[in-house]
Amino acid sequence: MRKVILARLAALSVMAGFALVVPQLWCGREARALFDGHVDVHKPLADSVATWINEGVNLDDFQTGSARFDGEWLFGTHLMAGIGFSQFVGDISNADRKYVTVIQTCIDQLTDERLRTFDTVAWGEDALGTLEGNNGHAAYLGYLNVLLGLYRARTKDDTYNELNNQISTALLRRVDNSPTGLIETYPRESYPVDNMAVAVSIALNQKATTPNNASWFNNWRDGFDARFRDRASGLIYQAVNRASGMPLDKPRASGTALAAYLVSFVDKDYSGQLFRSLKESCRASWLGFGIIKEYPDSVPSGRGDIDSGPVLFGASISGTGFTISLSRIHGDAELYRDLYRTAYLVGTPVWHGKTRTFVVGGPLGNAIMLAMLTAGGLDDSGSNS
Repeated sequence: MRKVILARLAALSVMAGFALVVPQLWCGREARALFDGHVDVHKPLADSVATWINEGVNLDDFQTGSARFDGEWLFGTHLMAGIGFSQFVGDISNADRKYVTVIQTCIDQLTDERLRTFDTVAWGEDALGTLEGNNGHAAYLGYLNVLLGLYRARTKDDTYNELNNQISTALLRRVDNSPTGLIETYPRESYPVDNMAVAVSIALNQKATTPNNASWFNNWRDGFDARFRDRASGLIYQAVNRASGMPLDKPRASGTALAAYLVSFVDKDYSGQLFRSLKESCRASWLGFGIIKEYPDSVPSGRGDIDSGPVLFGASISGTGFTISLSRIHGDAELYRDLYRTAYLVGTPVWHGKTRTFVVGGPLGNAIMLAMLTAGGLDDSGSNS
């Protein structure tokens, strides 16, 4: 009898080990190849996103229940696709021209009146038509201008240079006139992460026009870090009062991870500081599946919102996704693998011929995944650069 019991316990142990190990092995089996990625490793997802952009993404593709958020998601799809392809093409001389054309399509759509509506309705004025004005338009202008700066740097094409210069001039004036160095995304709404996009876009423009001048961004970054980064966790406050700079929301992973990704385009060291804070304050793992918690242990947890996505058992969908990019940028293959396992499990990628799509993500989720998985750029030798 004793032998039978021991045999059954051994069998149960083997089954339990199988149940625990096999899912993480399966979901993480591609992670190293993606981390080291040759361009061809990323082509199936890239071609899927390109098809979406070329065939047209519309407001009807999103059902958030809010016209503003639907508009933001439509904007975000084209933005993240454009940024993803800017990383994906790497050395433009070796890139397939069709991917450069997709970036141009993204920019042309982003500057179309249809994709500006969410911002225009909020402000009661058109962002591109009022560049001489003083209202912030931080999210629309800031993120668009990041893509314009990346396109300019990666392709050396001057098609959008004038618009890039005009937006950068307007944003620089507005930031310099602000008592806190922040401008508003919408009336009476200021978000540090959106202002990181603004500042990074200005820095990219200055790098293109005055390459040896980094003093403006360095000064802005130091002030930002002192005022809008929580000392205990190292995370960035999600929302603040523009006039006083007082926090209106807690330090959170979703905003911090996106800010760290954005700033990597101009200041990899500061991006690394934020990345280390995320790992120290928010990293967790369930059976080998990595997550980034939305709230650090130093503050009470809260519910999710449109920025973080649903917070399930503390996990931040946005924070986890954007930290995939940081793990690649900063060379943490282990964390990249653990977080990719989770993205694979939740996103459910499926093949369609030679293309692949994360079923759960839709147009926005797949555009984000393209940008996150290729962060840091790719080259033909198969290494991230």
